[in-house]
Amino acid sequence: MRKSSLSEDTLLRMLVAAISETVARLALLRTVGNYTQSMEIIDQNLEELLGLKADLIRQLDDKHIVEMLTINDILDYGRLFYVAELFRQEAEIHLAQGDAQPAKISQIRALNLFLEVGFAVENEFLEADDQIDELFESLGENAPAETLFTLFDYYEQTGEYARAESAINLMLQITGNDLEILAVKQSFYERLLAESDEELEAGGLTREQIQSAYQGF
Repeated sequence: MRKSSLSEDTLLRMLVAAISETVARLALLRTVGNYTQSMEIIDQNLEELLGLKADLIRQLDDKHIVEMLTINDILDYGRLFYVAELFRQEAEIHLAQGDAQPAKISQIRALNLFLEVGFAVENEFLEADDQIDELFESLGENAPAETLFTLFDYYEQTGEYARAESAINLMLQITGNDLEILAVKQSFYERLLAESDEELEAGGLTREQIQSAYQGF
């Protein structure tokens, strides 16, 4: 992967500082129950990042947002991370107000966008692993099958094999043990059996667990 230049690192540090400041401000407002101002801050930041009115942004699908932040095939993963975090904060506001359905919508959007960041870059400034894990745990079976499949792929690529297994198991649960997904799971175990014991255990599974599950096919 291309090494970031000093100027790029500086810009990323500035962006991370801006994100942290926004998150801290939103957390304080949420603590005192000022949800209206919290949403105004989120809307303002979304509009600055994407150049559209916030209500129009919310009508876009996730792929369109990624396309808006991609120029000459280069994804502006810093701004995408910021957008994803804003949707995650929006979900927290909905949850604080007891609005479960809007919260779920915002969580799914945040997770999808954080996954795009996770696939796009590895650096010390904008790692999305914690956010992805947290949103996956919060959503569980409420995550759409397409998102779960992306999670499965992401976790396998990053060596989080137990989480990958959890994602595909949820896919099977919500799709009624779809035969194509069962075939994907079988292939997954076959790939894992080719890994070393050390890599498997680092990913949260043992060879015995995988062999036992694989024998069930």
